[in-house]
Parts: sequence; C-alpha cells; structure tokens
Amino acid sequence: MFVSFRLEKAIDKNDVKQVRVIIQDDQFPNDELVLGLLSACAKGRADCAAAVLEAGVSPNTQGEDGTYPLTIACEKGHAVVVELLLLWDCDFTVQCGSEQSTALHFAAENGFLECCRLLVKAGANINARNGLDDTPLILACWNGYTSVVKYLLAHQAAVRRRGYLDRTALHCATENGHLQICKILVTAKADFEEDDSFGNTPLISAAEKGYAELLRLYLATGCDVNRTSHSGCTALHFGAQHGDLEICRLLLQAGAEIDAQEVRRFTPLMMAAMNGHVRIIDLLIDSKCNASMVAYNKRTALHLAAERGHQQCCSRLLQVGCFIDAQDALGNTPIFVAATKGHSAIVIYLIESRADLAKEPNNKNTLLHCAAASGSLDCCQELIKRGFDINAKNRDGQTPLISAIKSKHRKTSLLLLEHKCNVNSKGLHGMTALNEAVFNNCPHLVKLLLEHGADPDIEDDGGTLPLWFAVDAGNFETIKLLTNACCRFDVRSTLNDNCRPCNALEHAVHKQKIHIIQYLTAVYCEDAINCLKNVRLTLEGSPTMFNITKSCLLSLTTKPASMKSMCRRSFRKHMGSDCQNKDAIVSMKLPSSIFDYLFYNDVETDHLLF
Repeated sequence: MFVSFRLEKAIDKNDVKQVRVIIQDDQFPNDELVLGLLSACAKGRADCAAAVLEAGVSPNTQGEDGTYPLTIACEKGHAVVVELLLLWDCDFTVQCGSEQSTALHFAAENGFLECCRLLVKAGANINARNGLDDTPLILACWNGYTSVVKYLLAHQAAVRRRGYLDRTALHCATENGHLQICKILVTAKADFEEDDSFGNTPLISAAEKGYAELLRLYLATGCDVNRTSHSGCTALHFGAQHGDLEICRLLLQAGAEIDAQEVRRFTPLMMAAMNGHVRIIDLLIDSKCNASMVAYNKRTALHLAAERGHQQCCSRLLQVGCFIDAQDALGNTPIFVAATKGHSAIVIYLIESRADLAKEPNNKNTLLHCAAASGSLDCCQELIKRGFDINAKNRDGQTPLISAIKSKHRKTSLLLLEHKCNVNSKGLHGMTALNEAVFNNCPHLVKLLLEHGADPDIEDDGGTLPLWFAVDAGNFETIKLLTNACCRFDVRSTLNDNCRPCNALEHAVHKQKIHIIQYLTAVYCEDAINCLKNVRLTLEGSPTMFNITKSCLLSLTTKPASMKSMCRRSFRKHMGSDCQNKDAIVSMKLPSSIFDYLFYNDVETDHLLF
C-alpha cells in the first residue's frame, strides 16, 4: 500500500493545514494513515505527524516493513519528531529491523546525540541489547561517534558489556581505529585483557590493523604484550604477517616474545617470510630471533619463503645461516617446495646457492617431477636445460610426464613429449600416462598423448585398458579418440569389485550404457557381436538388467555385422598406427563422406545419452 499522492505531497511541503484537510475530506483507512505517519516521521515533519496522530493513529503502530514511528525518527535523527512521539507516550522499548534494535540503538548507531538525550531522559534502557547482543554504547563506539559515547558513559552505560562475537566497546573502537574514543574508554576503566570470540584482545586487534597510536596507548597501560588469540597468535605474529615495521618495533621494545609459536608452531619470522616482508625479517634477525625453528610440519622460514616465491626473503635467510637443505616432514628441502609451486627463479637461485639436489623427498620425486606437476613451463625448461632426467622415476615408478598428466597440466606435458620422454612408461599400479589421462577424464590430454605415440593397448596391473576407464566414466569423446587409435577392447579388468572381470564392452553391458554398446559393436564388428552373445547368455534372466538393455543385446546379436563396418575395420587394420593420424588420411584426398566413414563419424552419436 502507498501513501495517497495528495497526502504525501502535503507532508513533503510540511503543509499541516492541508494535511488536516486531506485527512478530513478523504476519510483515509487506518492503514494509509499509518503510512502517512511513518512518512512524516522519516522526513522530520513533526507538525504533520501530530496531525496524523490527532486523527487517531497510535504512536506505537507498526509499518509493513516492521518499523515504528519512533525507530524511524531516531534512525533519521529527527529529534523534534522523537520529542513529539515521547509526548504522545509512545513505547520506546520496541525493537525492529534485522538486528532487532531499539530506538536508542538506532540513535546511537547513527550518532544522533539529541535523540539519545531525549530517549535516556524518558527512561530508555541505556544498556539494552539488540538481537546481536550489542548495546547502544558498542554501536556508537563502532561507528566513532565521540559525543554520543561520552554522553552514554556519563549516564552509566556499561563499558565492559560484551556484544556480538563477544566484542566490548573497546574492541569495536579499536577495530575501526577510533583513537579518541579508545582514550575515553580507557579513562572509563575498560578492560584491556578482555578477549572476543576469536581470543583477540584490543592490543592484538590494534596490531592486526596496524594502529600504532592505539598500540602505544595500550602498551602504556601495562597490558600483556604476549597474550595469545585462540589460534595462538600474539600481537607480534600479526604485525609480522602484515609487514608493519613500526608495530613490530613497538612490540619488541615492550618485551614481546620474539620466537613465540602459534598453534601451527609458526613464529613471527615465519609469518614475515611467507608474506614476503624482508624488512620485518631484518628487524627480527637483528633482534636475535632463532631462524632455524621449525613449524608443525618441520618447515623452516626458508621453506615458507621458497613456497611463496619470495626470493629476497630466501636470500636474507640464507645470509644469516638458515639451513638450505633442511627437510620438512615429507623430506622436502626448500628447493623442492619451490619447484612444487613452480617458482623457477627460486629454484635457479637455490641451485646456484649449492642446494643439495641428492636430498630427495620421501616420495623420491626429482625437481622435474615437482615442476611438471606444478604446471610451470619456465621451471621445466630450466631443469631440462640443466640436464635433469626427463624419464626419472619416483618411488611409485612415475615419470615427470605422469606427474604432469595426473595434475592435468597440458603445457608441461607437451614440453616433456617434445623432448622425447618415454610416453609409455608405467607408474603406480602399472598406470601409464594415457591410463591416467583417461582415468581423470581429460580428453585433451588423451589426444595429446596419442598424437605423441602413446600405446592405447597397454593395460595396468589389474588388466585395465584405457578404453575400460573411458567406458566406466561414460566419456564418449575419449572412447572415440581411443577407438580411432585402433585400441583393443578384449582385455578383462579386475578393477571393479561390483562386477566380475570384464572387458570394456562387457563393462558397458554391466553398466547398461546402451549407446556405448551400439558404438563399440559398430567399431569391433564380429568380435564385439561374439562377445555380446556370451554376455547375453550369462545375463539371461538377470533381475537387474533393464528390458531395454536386453532388447539391445538381442538386436545386436541376432544379425551379422554389416559389410560396411567390416570393410572399415579391415582398412583401419591395414593402415595400422597411421590410422590415428588424420593428416595421413587427409593426404589421401578422399571424399569427406569416406573420411567420416573411416573415423566413425557416420555412427550417430549426437543423440547419445550416458
């Protein structure tokens, strides 16, 4: 419902006489008069609001959006309207809005001192809590309204009352850098050691936000400089993390523990190193910190700097004796951590700084494994140029190519292939790079590997061919790439415990993927039909087999393969490995229909559902 245009216009002009005439002449329903009262209160038209009240509207009426005349007047700061409503004996305890605030909350939050005075004088609860547990004082402190804060404190507002997230007024003023208000709260005996729901004291909040003057104020009171948050962080941790030199100096001068460890056992030096703050590192080293301390995973500050790619930090840490070959819990030295993240500049720097490359991690990855898995082309190129073995195997027998494929990085995979790496090397469980690419549903990598000589007929330790993985995932694009490469289908895999050992076509039947069954039958002709005949006999009467699947098998096994399909298969067998090279077929200048025929494009696939 909307306010009458005539009434709204009269309120806008503050034409009280016209408002009274309109109310009398138009005989508005009560709902519309309520909207008129709320509109007058929002616009500060006290006389117009009085006219509506005289027409019989209650000062405690509530609008459709949940607001009250008093709360909206306080939110807008119209003291004259607030005074009017209080004279009409309105209820100043009502709460509204998403945070269920009282009128005093609205006035304090928005810095309207006169409204606060009127409400307090009328008896409003100065320490009332809203839906978030905040008091008017907390809201005034959060928003930096000094005059309101002074007034509320002078009228016995509770300075130590906790609000949202257990923050006190001092927390809120600190978090937003309101120095003058913080000084007022200190004089009012605010507690410096109170912590919020994260365990942060005002001192910690000041350090985290970088408010040096507030930090000086709190340190002058003798508060605990080494108090920790729930994560175990001290104020110095936060200062180091954010690279604030002045904050860190003040804390160290006040006796902050330089090697304090938080819950992950990170020290302030580690915080500075991982965030690239060289000046903080210099300050902490000059103040005699221990540069060799380790975190929960045995990583040093040098590990963390290398992991984040901060070369200057690495250089400074090495200058002061940080061990270049320290190993973390997984056996990684800083250079391996850098390679894992693809930071080629750090890798080169640490190589030239004589890092011990024989110190391999527990998984026996080489630097090239790490760089390939990170996807860093620059790092891989540099390592290959320096003579690193592109076919080196880690503890699981995996080569850098397999690492790159498992991490789905095409660029580093292509680089290794162009340098003639062994594309068919077997890794963990006998998986080749091609098997990994198919298993991880990466058709673009499957295509790349096949173009560089990957053998689609190498099975893993469980007898699983790449085609079986493609059928299991229902990835038709990959299935087509593999069949175009003349792959076999007839090796039985023992991978799936839910069905007996089966080849790719049998697995398609077990999973009842009808369109894949039809496609593979068109590709493998009589071999596929004979396979399906055996499957149909063994599954006859199976209660889990859908009728549509049974009908499909019956249809495919009761008629011979077409001459067209058999001719295609014979031609592809004759072409051998050249058949997967479309360029070789194109060079024959065959009609497009023949080209589509040879590459199974004539098999209807657009409508396939998996």
